[in-house]
Amino acid sequence: MKAVVFDLYGVLALNGWQAFKAKHFSGHEDLWDQVFKLGRKVDAGLADYNELISFTAEKTGESQAAVRYQLEHTLANQELLDYVRSDLKPYYQLGILSNASSSKVIDQIFTPEDEALFDAIVLSHHTGLTKPNTEMYRAVASRLDVLEEDCLFIDDQERHVEGARAAGMQGLVFTGITGLKQKIEALS
Repeated sequence: MKAVVFDLYGVLALNGWQAFKAKHFSGHEDLWDQVFKLGRKVDAGLADYNELISFTAEKTGESQAAVRYQLEHTLANQELLDYVRSDLKPYYQLGILSNASSSKVIDQIFTPEDEALFDAIVLSHHTGLTKPNTEMYRAVASRLDVLEEDCLFIDDQERHVEGARAAGMQGLVFTGITGLKQKIEALS
């Protein structure tokens, strides 16, 4: 393995609920369950969104403005970026491959230092294709100057991982940082 390629949404970048859960509720499943159930009530029109914000702020000690911001924005998966920086960057070429309609999303999600971790960033609007088209995976391997079979692709959607495998890459479905670390160590 010479390169590790990551999907953006759901892996390197988390929607508000994913990021908020990782930050505030790891190890507190009972509390997360209360917030989750209230969120489902909001989704069903059985509770008010402001009630969810207020309840979550109270349970986490965050301000209501901070809770609202985190729930309404896509945020970098800082725990994964820290792992990439310390454990992967010294040994592998790194890439991002995402179905994204604009390069602006990269600047909106990552700091310049985080963006600099990656040797190649290929977004669907660069290629005119979307995952799981095998040409997307070939494009990122080409930009990384490695063969497809020397790449590991990580995505939170099985169909995109299957696309990578069809292109000749190894693939892993991202379910969390702990499992990812174990799987990468097993492949190394």
